[in-house]
Amino acid sequence: MRKQILSLVVVFLIGSTVCMAQNRQKGKVDREKRMEQMITDLGLNEKQAKDFKAAMEEMRPAKSNSGERPSREEMQKKRTEGEAKIKSILTDEQYKKYQDMRKKENADRKKRTK
Repeated sequence: MRKQILSLVVVFLIGSTVCMAQNRQKGKVDREKRMEQMITDLGLNEKQAKDFKAAMEEMRPAKSNSGERPSREEMQKKRTEGEAKIKSILTDEQYKKYQDMRKKENADRKKRTK
């Protein structure tokens, strides 16, 4: 009986580890897929797309060497700088469409978390 329980625990731990590893990779793929979709929807040229991707990556919070997330103020500063950079990359029409897309994305995210 003990061996069976121990075997089940081991199988469960291995299974959960595999699932977590897949979720991490899936998040990166989803992020890249969403960014490509935004580039397509906004109708960006090659230079705009390259600069847009770079600006979006700069806005992502990076963990410090100790593994801690940046403070709220640091993240807000990055977001503000990134938004200014994106505004300079896009035309007025593209930027308005980008803002609408972000609002819709945030509304969808709020619905999922409720």
